[in-house]
Amino acid sequence: MPFDVLFHDVADADLGPLLTGGAALGYASPTVTSVAAVRNQQGAAGAGNDLVTGWQLVDQREGQVYKWPELLEHYDRYDVYRGETEREGTIFIALGSTVRRGAWGMDRIYVVSFLSQRAPQTPLAEFLAADDYAETGELIAVIRGSDGGRKMYGPAEDLPPVYAQFRIAPYRDRVQVKGSWNKLAVVTAGSDTDTILNHALIQARRRGDL
Repeated sequence: MPFDVLFHDVADADLGPLLTGGAALGYASPTVTSVAAVRNQQGAAGAGNDLVTGWQLVDQREGQVYKWPELLEHYDRYDVYRGETEREGTIFIALGSTVRRGAWGMDRIYVVSFLSQRAPQTPLAEFLAADDYAETGELIAVIRGSDGGRKMYGPAEDLPPVYAQFRIAPYRDRVQVKGSWNKLAVVTAGSDTDTILNHALIQARRRGDL
């Protein structure tokens, strides 16, 4: 019975003797690929879909605030999560929860994601309670980055392929108030922290925050 044999991570010093020994046994046409080439190929194939499955809660901090241009916001909860990615390695994203009074015509729960291991630093995305949150428990967050910055995606624009994994809806369909954006947004249950954090991760990548 013949066999295919694959050796991983062969050192430079060992490659010559290994090939010589194989040739002596009649195996003179091996396929040799550098580890760097393999990793680059894998990275190119999966970079856009390199999301985290199972973010880990690593810290819960009290008394956290963030200074927006128009207000100093206090967070009732501030949970720090750790995720492992192929592209960046270990990532820390925190979720700050609060209620904004009179936001889009009513008091709404907001869950703001920050690229931060400690105090709030770089805001990434804001999920807020949809109009029917009391019945559905669903949050919605606009998708930015169509220009590599903060520009939002219109309803006729193509989203990055990674968003095929997400539930997408027009923002104004779930936040029905005068002035609501006719832009694409992610919809998810408020309890689905993986979706909230992965959307924040993508937004950080789109804007070059990582």
